[in-house]
Amino acid sequence: MSEGVGDRRGIVIGTAGHVDHGKTALVRALTGVETDRWLEERKRGLTIDLGFARLDLDPDLETGIVDVPGHEDFLKNMLAGATGIDVLLLVVAADEGPMPQTHEHLAIARLLNIRRGVVALTKSDRVDEDWLDLANETTRDLLDEDTARTSWRIVPVSALTGDGIEPLRAALRESAEGIGGARRVDDRFRLPVDRSFSIRGTGTVVTGTVWSGSVGVGDTVRVFPGGDSARVRALQVHEDPRRRVTAGRRCAVALVGVAPAAVERGSVLLDPSEWQPSERLGVRVRALGSRDRPLRHGQRLRVYLGTREVMARLQTADRQPVDPGATAWAVLALEAPLLARTRDRAILRFYSPVTTIGGVRVAELNPPPAWPARTEAWGRMLDGAPAEAIAAAVALEGLRGLPVATSSILLGRRDATLETAAETAGCVRIGARWFAPGAVVEAMTAVEERMARLHAADRRAPGVSKEAVRSAMAPACDLELGETAVRRLLAERRLLESGPRLALPGHAPRLTPREEEGRAQLAATIEAAGLQPPLVTELGKKLRLDRPVLDDLLRLLQESGTTKAVTPELHFAVGALETMEARARELLADGAPAPPARFKEAFGLSRKYLIPLLEYLDREGVTRRTAGGRVLARHAG
Repeated sequence: MSEGVGDRRGIVIGTAGHVDHGKTALVRALTGVETDRWLEERKRGLTIDLGFARLDLDPDLETGIVDVPGHEDFLKNMLAGATGIDVLLLVVAADEGPMPQTHEHLAIARLLNIRRGVVALTKSDRVDEDWLDLANETTRDLLDEDTARTSWRIVPVSALTGDGIEPLRAALRESAEGIGGARRVDDRFRLPVDRSFSIRGTGTVVTGTVWSGSVGVGDTVRVFPGGDSARVRALQVHEDPRRRVTAGRRCAVALVGVAPAAVERGSVLLDPSEWQPSERLGVRVRALGSRDRPLRHGQRLRVYLGTREVMARLQTADRQPVDPGATAWAVLALEAPLLARTRDRAILRFYSPVTTIGGVRVAELNPPPAWPARTEAWGRMLDGAPAEAIAAAVALEGLRGLPVATSSILLGRRDATLETAAETAGCVRIGARWFAPGAVVEAMTAVEERMARLHAADRRAPGVSKEAVRSAMAPACDLELGETAVRRLLAERRLLESGPRLALPGHAPRLTPREEEGRAQLAATIEAAGLQPPLVTELGKKLRLDRPVLDDLLRLLQESGTTKAVTPELHFAVGALETMEARARELLADGAPAPPARFKEAFGLSRKYLIPLLEYLDREGVTRRTAGGRVLARHAG
């Protein structure tokens, strides 16, 4: 960073006002910079696109000024320039007074919550004192319609003669006092792009106002939309090279690894963190009272957020219209994704005719279809203190939890602020997510309820596999929260564990009389068969048991220690296996390797049973297979 700028506050002043009221001439008089960059603008004497200049107000301030078009045909460009403005310089020509674009620009500033401003009563050299007083009075009446603007100073000025320029500077300096202290410098980086071009030897260059965080030379940034990554080659603030640029400053960013066409106006530069695009936005709508048309459910609107414009359909609660001057909760179903965070502000305009109808404040990203039940929490997220806001956001996520990595993006606050706020709200951090204070207890109850349902659905089972419990809890419950709840239940003996299975206390397999009879017959049949039991499929036919019932009964016999599965289709009585193991040890006691033929002769078994049983002995560690035959495992070394 250049010497002397590290502690300076960065602010952006934006012009506004009706076409031909002298905005560009005033900026030229204040800064010495001609902000009409295009030949067509100079020929027509009409600002078409955005212009930018440095404005020296105070040694402690680093101030940029954005000159926006006043003509209604270029209001889209004006909206792109309004992003990130701290102080509004409203320009009203003394010989005409407030005009239609004056009212619309002022309404847009109100919707964007630009609360500081100064009015320049331009062309004061063209009118006499009485007319100037009338223009001043008319403008004051306009400002007094909003209590936030009653303190705005009105300064008569002439860009032609220079009269009033220094008082205007003083008024701007006074209006800028205190701005910058709350800038989110340590937040996640975000810069909406308002210009993109290529410079020979430098490559792709974009400009914009840093909304939050900071960016430094050598940093990797991500481009939305598209997701391309690029490296920051160089930075400038009003042609002054910098190593790092922080929030509240207009800057130019030279990028390596991305073409200008991939970073156009409407793109956003981001740090490569957890930013995610939204296709739906839960919002609080504020309709302008100056319009006579309500906002209707299903209406197609233009949405302006940052420097980006997208189309959207308005979805209101109970399909009710939003009357002029009213506020209401709604969802914007976007036709193209937006990069937003909670507390962002956006402007709404009718699709046709293209007029400003109101604004929104973003409450939730990608809300679910049943969003009307969430609006009470939305209000606390927008208007509450940090602890109240994060408590509301965490409560909305329920047992899924709010990811720590994305909480600052969702809530529009710094990570450090959220950490403190979450602790104040009593939120519980488990793994990488925040949960409401009672989430663990709620999850424990949910596990017990699901266990009861699983027991009822599989009444013959002595327990439920842990994987089945996890599946039953997903996706409504975070995996780590579910595991925490299970551990707590086990510690409190409200849940019992047996190997890979869990069960509620007092649970036991429930069999019908026919199933009890089938289990007894199954045990007797397997035990009577010794080392040559029927295959499972044969058992089912013989005992007339459906395969699901048969599998459950076999499982019960295994878990009770009555039988053991040597293969999925061969179940043996435990006593028969123990006898075979003892005979095998006697057979191999001399240490000589025994080939399969020797076992076949000793046991009188066909290969159908002999090979699975020999492999079973190997698995159990009784025998070991060698080149000469099997030996006792203890002799194998």
